[in-house]
Amino acid sequence: MTVGVGEGEIGVSLTAARFARATDRLAECAVFYREILGLPQLFEFEDHADYSGFVFGLPDASAQLELVRLAGAVPERRADPEDAVVLYLREGFEELRKRLADHGVAEVVPDNPYWPERGAFGVLDPDGWMVIIVPPPGAQGLLLGNVRIEEYTGPRSEIAWSFRLAEDSEQSLARYIERGRVWVARTGSGEVVGHVQAAPQADESVWEIINTAVAPPFRGTGVGRQLIEAAVAEAEAAGASRVEVATATADVGNLRFYQRCGFRMSRVVPDVFTPEAGYPAVVEYDGVRLRDQVWFTRTL
Repeated sequence: MTVGVGEGEIGVSLTAARFARATDRLAECAVFYREILGLPQLFEFEDHADYSGFVFGLPDASAQLELVRLAGAVPERRADPEDAVVLYLREGFEELRKRLADHGVAEVVPDNPYWPERGAFGVLDPDGWMVIIVPPPGAQGLLLGNVRIEEYTGPRSEIAWSFRLAEDSEQSLARYIERGRVWVARTGSGEVVGHVQAAPQADESVWEIINTAVAPPFRGTGVGRQLIEAAVAEAEAAGASRVEVATATADVGNLRFYQRCGFRMSRVVPDVFTPEAGYPAVVEYDGVRLRDQVWFTRTL
């Protein structure tokens, strides 16, 4: 491995490069990187001058990630949103995505739009450090294909599966599924891969995005933002002055998504997601209990 190729530059020849960081959740992080992400564990060490750790290949010994713990010490610095390990996959993108979901690891959208534009998604390790998963070259194009946004006028029951991706209460869904208008994202073959439902409130100066979701293989590709922008454009054309949308305070991914789409938090409503409203007694997102609702507003 040689670094420095420009004329007049000083090159450095490396046998390997390693990024090391401290953790006080060593065992949890080791399981995450080894058994869930599937990185090869090169070796581990224990109580070496009070240091213990694991070293993983990225993807082999030429580039390494070391997680280290000093006995009795707590790392002073926590992850910044831009701190990330980026994994460029050669294959197995959807298989890894499913494995992460099966282990209850929620996806997050990186702040930097560069990654979603390339079909990548993020997850947080047990310490809150981001890992960005990038699909193989050309995979994003295959996912996006000729996805188009169009108004849906068919039976809502035929796309209720998409509504259920964003709604855990059948009782609540039955109450609003026929409201307003719906736009869907379709692939070139006509397959529906996402939707957004929106309706004007009583005086029509305010529209509400009631329900929106994107099928898992298409998340992080920009489809969700296209759906939101379609609904916002229709609201603006109808003379609305603002658009509102609500989500769970526990769903950090949605909180980030709506703010990136230009929405700002306006109010919190406590105890919305309760068994009385048809929701399971206990639902958690990344260890945060589903309970309260937060509203966002975008001024037009």
